[in-house]
Amino acid sequence: MTFQTILAVNLMALSALALLLELWRGRGRPGSFAFVNALVLVVGGFGLWARPQEAGWLASLVFFPLVAAPAAFGALQSRYTRAGRLETAARCADLAALFHPTAMMRLSAAYARAAAIEDPREKARAFAALAAEAPPEQAAAIETRLLAERGDWAKALVLAQNPENARQLAGYRFRALGETGRIEELMRDYARSVDSTPLEQTGFSWLFVLAFGGRPREVEDLATRIMRLDADSTAYWVAVAERQAGAAAPARATFERLAVSLRETPSAIAARRQLASDWSPPPPLSPRAQEIVEGVAARVAAESARQARGWRLPPVTLTLIIVNSAMFAAEVALGGSQDVSTLIRLGALWAPLVLQGEGWRILTATFLHYGPLHFALNMMMLALIGREIEHETGALRTLIAYFGAALFSSFVVLAVMIIGAGYGLYVGASGAIFGVFGVAAALRLRDWRHHRASLDAFRATALGVAMLVQIAADFLLPMSSLAAHLSGFCIGLFMGLFIKPRRG
Repeated sequence: MTFQTILAVNLMALSALALLLELWRGRGRPGSFAFVNALVLVVGGFGLWARPQEAGWLASLVFFPLVAAPAAFGALQSRYTRAGRLETAARCADLAALFHPTAMMRLSAAYARAAAIEDPREKARAFAALAAEAPPEQAAAIETRLLAERGDWAKALVLAQNPENARQLAGYRFRALGETGRIEELMRDYARSVDSTPLEQTGFSWLFVLAFGGRPREVEDLATRIMRLDADSTAYWVAVAERQAGAAAPARATFERLAVSLRETPSAIAARRQLASDWSPPPPLSPRAQEIVEGVAARVAAESARQARGWRLPPVTLTLIIVNSAMFAAEVALGGSQDVSTLIRLGALWAPLVLQGEGWRILTATFLHYGPLHFALNMMMLALIGREIEHETGALRTLIAYFGAALFSSFVVLAVMIIGAGYGLYVGASGAIFGVFGVAAALRLRDWRHHRASLDAFRATALGVAMLVQIAADFLLPMSSLAAHLSGFCIGLFMGLFIKPRRG
């Protein structure tokens, strides 16, 4: 398989994931991003069929300017908005609209520019002008933002509870319930709508549950490690949580500090409203509400740990990559990674030799690869999925999953050869890697069944797309086997039913 094929297949897989996410967000109604991702699939598919030597470049010409660039600038816009750098966020929104010049993106850029205006009255006028020109769905969001800026949470709640706006305004709805003192209703609403809350609003939904649920330590963890809010916003929401927890003195001190800010930031305005409100002690949460808060706190702790470990490779995954790399280096040194005699000498699975007593080939074949692309793809997938599973389940369970799937998939390949597929040569770590995929699938499905959250559905979908990329790539390579993929995944899925994530 050539580099062009690899590039085209991977870009098409990324677009397929983005397309599924767009359709899921829009509940089956395609938006402009869905069309450009579909265009990547069409162009990439045409290239693979008619111009295989240029397929990767053809897919790139569509993917990078129409998909990757606006998505990257959109992600930067969200990051800078949470960090309080609104002018920079507005510039990122303008660049995203430049690469994806639809009416929706231009409206988003105008919205970001309006949000960056410091003067409250000018900002209100800018938002009002936008609301007058926007489509009904976006107009409702802008009007809700205006009501929130004025602190009119009762009216904002009415808009956010409208069934036509309920999904896109979930974050405003949760906050409005908290701001109006309807904490029990906030907790019930969160639990009821966790599967329909948009993925991009997940962090804010956790923030409001924890803040109005009186969990200052978890709020600080969420705001600094996961959401990366600016310092004033973090301090404000920690103070809200302290107030809800009954720690009135430190909460009041924080609000007083924020209230005297020289800039009219949202945190300063909200702090002054807090100081002017009734400071009666909040009522205790019901057992059910407390259970919901505890569940969110546990999720935040898990996500915080995920963020803290970064991209470093844990020891077992790193060791497996090193061993595979050493074997690949031996292939190259002893005759070439695509030389059949070299592969047989180093331990490739060839049925006649296995039947003559060389059973060790069932394992050694899983550490050999046919060509640099085969090796690079497998090691990339092992690094991505092995890292996640080892951090989540521990070193021993990862070793059991890897070697269990490696042996089982090799036995299945050998059986298929003997039964009638012919005595081909088999090498590759794909069966073992698909075993780790199977464990990951079991864990992600378990998460989704337990939480029913948008985040878990997205991760399960992303895992499925990654598997399809691996299958598509390996299927085009010699000496790999679909039987190894399927058998490795099945045994991994079975093992995953009994593997529990480690604690701490």
